[in-house]
Amino acid sequence: MKPWRLFVAFMLLSLGGFSVYINLMTTPEEIWYTFSLGASIIIALQILFPNQLTVVTWLSAIVVGAVLVNENMSDSPSTPWYLYTLGALALWAIAVMLRRHLANMGVALIISLAVCIYYFGLHQYFGHETPWYGFIIFAMSWWPLSIIGHRSSSLFFSVLGFGALSVFFLFVNIAYSPSVIWAIYPIFAAAWWPLAAYFYSYRRHISN
Repeated sequence: MKPWRLFVAFMLLSLGGFSVYINLMTTPEEIWYTFSLGASIIIALQILFPNQLTVVTWLSAIVVGAVLVNENMSDSPSTPWYLYTLGALALWAIAVMLRRHLANMGVALIISLAVCIYYFGLHQYFGHETPWYGFIIFAMSWWPLSIIGHRSSSLFFSVLGFGALSVFFLFVNIAYSPSVIWAIYPIFAAAWWPLAAYFYSYRRHISN
């Protein structure tokens, strides 16, 4: 390991430790050093282990999660909102760990399904009235859809994308404003995507 990396990491950790001292000496009633200390640790890890991306990512996710849990327990212990962030942190670390297999359909389906189930479980656990988990499902569905689109024609992918958008707009319309039917307008706009892909494919077929 190069000496300059050790020196920079030592300086970063020293700054993090100094922020702890300043916080406890000046405003001990308000703990804020966790943010500066956590940032110092994450940057120091990246400098010390530049070739260990997976390990650094997992350690960084753990540090960020610990900071968020501490913040949650300090400010609003009655509402464990940190649970919402843990799914995103785990997704980040797993995606980096499996970065060479992200184009695999099986990996995409398993991880996407796990994320959707996790946030659906949080929705049920907290008893929210509005089904916000639909936004998570919509976002995660584009991962396997993009793999299908890469392996198939642009026309087929546009049809799948149009179907996903249509279902999403209908879901939002029914879930949040069932008395006003507005989903037809964005669905009509999205319909031009497969139509344009069809006419492009047809024109190319004719020219050949």
